[in-house]
Amino acid sequence: MTGRSVRLFLVDGSPLGLRTAEVGMWTGQALVAPRTELERLSKRPEVRRTGTYVLVGPSEDPAFETAVYIGEGDDVWARIARHDSNKDFWTWVVVFVSKDHNLTKAHVRWLEARLVEDVRAAKLVQVVNGNEPSGGKLPEAEEADMATFIENIRLLLPVLSLNVFASVSGNADDAEVGGVRLRLAWDSATAECIAKDGAFIVQKGSTARRSNVESLQNSYKNMRTRLVESGVLEPQGTNLLKFTQDYVFDSPTAAAVAVAGTSVNGRDTWKVASSGESYKQWQERQLEGHPSEDG
Repeated sequence: MTGRSVRLFLVDGSPLGLRTAEVGMWTGQALVAPRTELERLSKRPEVRRTGTYVLVGPSEDPAFETAVYIGEGDDVWARIARHDSNKDFWTWVVVFVSKDHNLTKAHVRWLEARLVEDVRAAKLVQVVNGNEPSGGKLPEAEEADMATFIENIRLLLPVLSLNVFASVSGNADDAEVGGVRLRLAWDSATAECIAKDGAFIVQKGSTARRSNVESLQNSYKNMRTRLVESGVLEPQGTNLLKFTQDYVFDSPTAAAVAVAGTSVNGRDTWKVASSGESYKQWQERQLEGHPSEDG
């Protein structure tokens, strides 16, 4: 993957206050604001444009930690102001607009539908939209433009601390380009995982132990419960659970515990598929020949 430049601007100098974000050579722009800063957000001319937005807050569903609502509007601020009156869950918002005013109602309806579909499929957060937006059809050239627009949204959201997408598909090419394929066997459970871009993606069809050990930390017990309740893990036979989709974890240990149902060190437990060495050994080998400046 080639490098990309992202420009973040802290409007009031606070890392958690009103911010803007842009990708190099992209006509889009993101604005991020906590709910406590809506008055300042309302004064930005960008939010009066046609665009799409994501409301973010804690989830009341035990299967998820975070909830999002994805919407669109000809005047984004008008929609956000309405949500401030009728939706309680959200604590911050991300808005996406075009700097050159080229987004139309048809464009943002398409973006909204794709975002809802992709975020729901990833099952990393709860999507509280009541309906499935249809999105409508776009001319071929405009659909290609919007596909590029949504790729930049996918790039910016994790930078803005909102991880809602499955970041890597599970084919062999992905594992070979900037990533590594890992395997784990624990009792009768077997799993494959791709480690890439700081994410650990357990592959669809992998299996996990159905039961937890009593000594497992409550946070990990809750994590495994959420995976079952959200449908990411489903029963397979008497003793196993099966991953119904690729699922993204933020650490090798969280991914390993999801599979093993017991406390393990993911860097030791995951084995590199091509060599059999542990992920820790593989990482250390990558650093060989790269001495520090003092060395």
